[in-house]
Amino acid sequence: MLIAALQIVFWLSLFLLVYSYALYPLLLSLFARLFGRPAAADESYFPRVGVVVPVYNEEAVVRRKIENLLALDYPKDKLSVWIGSDCSTDATHEIVGSIGDPRVHLWVAPARGGKTEVINKLAPQVPVEVLMFTDANTMHRPDSLRKMVRHFADPSVGGVGGHIEHLFARKEFVEVLYRSFESRQKVLESRLHSTISAYGGFYSVRKEMFRPIQYNAYSNDDVLIPMNIIRNHGRMIFDAAAVSEEETTENIKHEFSRRIRIGAGNFQAFFWLLDFQNPLKGWPWFCYVSHKATRWFSPFFILFAALSCAALAFAGGPGFYAVLFYAAVFLTAVALSHRIIPLPPVRALNYFITMNAALFAGFFRYVSGIRSAAWSRTERPVDKKK
Repeated sequence: MLIAALQIVFWLSLFLLVYSYALYPLLLSLFARLFGRPAAADESYFPRVGVVVPVYNEEAVVRRKIENLLALDYPKDKLSVWIGSDCSTDATHEIVGSIGDPRVHLWVAPARGGKTEVINKLAPQVPVEVLMFTDANTMHRPDSLRKMVRHFADPSVGGVGGHIEHLFARKEFVEVLYRSFESRQKVLESRLHSTISAYGGFYSVRKEMFRPIQYNAYSNDDVLIPMNIIRNHGRMIFDAAAVSEEETTENIKHEFSRRIRIGAGNFQAFFWLLDFQNPLKGWPWFCYVSHKATRWFSPFFILFAALSCAALAFAGGPGFYAVLFYAAVFLTAVALSHRIIPLPPVRALNYFITMNAALFAGFFRYVSGIRSAAWSRTERPVDKKK
């Protein structure tokens, strides 16, 4: 009886893990081909766009960010920039004030509340048709905004996400590969109905469909805001041709901490999005459960599969499980040796393990209680250039 129960736990956990990373992408590709439809686009459509940039102590990059936005290939009278400062204590305010362009506005929060509170309080005040949300360290290609907003000509579209390419001091093919994998899924989900998240540094929403999110939302506005659009019967699509770039930190400790923060926000979002567990939501339900919910819980699938496999290996189960257990131990040891064996498959395995370890740690940060969404800056390459 115990052996049978352990086998059920092992195979169910393994199936859910494989489903999220392999079977779902295959099903998504098939369904998008059979049932998908692209959103309409009008290259001559130029709505008024307000770019909202939440910042905290961004003196190193804020001038470059504003100059990048003002240089976008977009009608000047249709574009405004809104810097939302979460009570910055460095020279950010002075730098923004020195720009001298009437299209640039500075808004300072009454008290520190994090990115979420900046967005919630500033976005409703911006008198535009389309809100674009972006991070201070995200730099946009000249045509990126034009390619993004062309989809708002379709009245069914409530939001559009753009692609972000990460720039590394040394080529990190695993991260590039994974983001390409993610972007491909977002494109296919858009064809079915909606992608259920955006890259947080570059996405836009129709102003009339913007809804404030929970005040203590923690690193998950790029999930909650798109899902609110879907709740309000709009489509959230992704355009891979709208491209921006970000420099990423090489500090492993800081990057891992960032992933833990994102993981905590993911579990927080899961319990705020329980209504999307309902199959009557249609394609958004299918995409959300398959792409996000199962992915967020993949550390637990790995843990349950490992523990049940170990129990079967040492408690008289079929010898097959002992082979699987020792193979898993060997592969884990190889992954942890990625600096000694810097081969692409080894680095990919290490990336997978590290990503899930951060998610697992994020769960415990979530259950310990998230009281504030206020954030500290992540160290970036630009900091070393100051």
